[in-house]
Amino acid sequence: MNQENLSRFVQLFTLNDAEATQRVSERLELVLRDPAAYQKQFAEELEERGIVAALPAQELRDLALIDALLAEELLWESDWKDPAADLVYGINETLTQQKQPMRLAEPASGRATVTGPEALDIVQDLAEPVGLAVVLFTLDSDSYALSVVADAQAEEARQLARELEFGITVY
Repeated sequence: MNQENLSRFVQLFTLNDAEATQRVSERLELVLRDPAAYQKQFAEELEERGIVAALPAQELRDLALIDALLAEELLWESDWKDPAADLVYGINETLTQQKQPMRLAEPASGRATVTGPEALDIVQDLAEPVGLAVVLFTLDSDSYALSVVADAQAEEARQLARELEFGITVY
C-alpha cells in the first residue's frame, strides 16, 4: 500500500483539514493492512448497518471508506428513492463541511422530485457549472453514498481509487 497515494486520495475529500485527513487515513490504513482487525475494531458500527458476518475484503474496504468519510461529514448517504432536491441538499452540506464557498443550485421545479439514477444526473448537471464532480461510492445496498471533488481532480480521484482498490464512480 502506497501511503502517499492514500493520503492524496483522502485529501481530495478532506481538503485542508489535517486532522480529518489523519483520522480517515488511519482508518483506511487499518482496513487495507488487516481487514479482520478492522472488522473487529468497528464491529459495533458495522452491526448498525446490519453486518454481523465477515465481509469480503473488497466490500469491507469500500464500506470503510464510506464510513470514514461519513464520520467526518464529508459524504452524504441517501436512499435511492430520495428526490434530486434531497441529494443537492446533502452535497451542499458536504461542501459546508469542506468549507467550500460554492453551493449547488436547487434543481428546477420539474426536476426536484426526480429519483433514482436520473437524480444523480441532475446533481451532476448542477455540479459541473461550479467546477465540481460528484463521486458515488460503491455500496452494496439501496442507498447512494455521495461526495464531491473539484472537477479538475476527477481523473486523479478515479486513478487513485483504482490504485488503492476502492470502488467509486466519478461523474
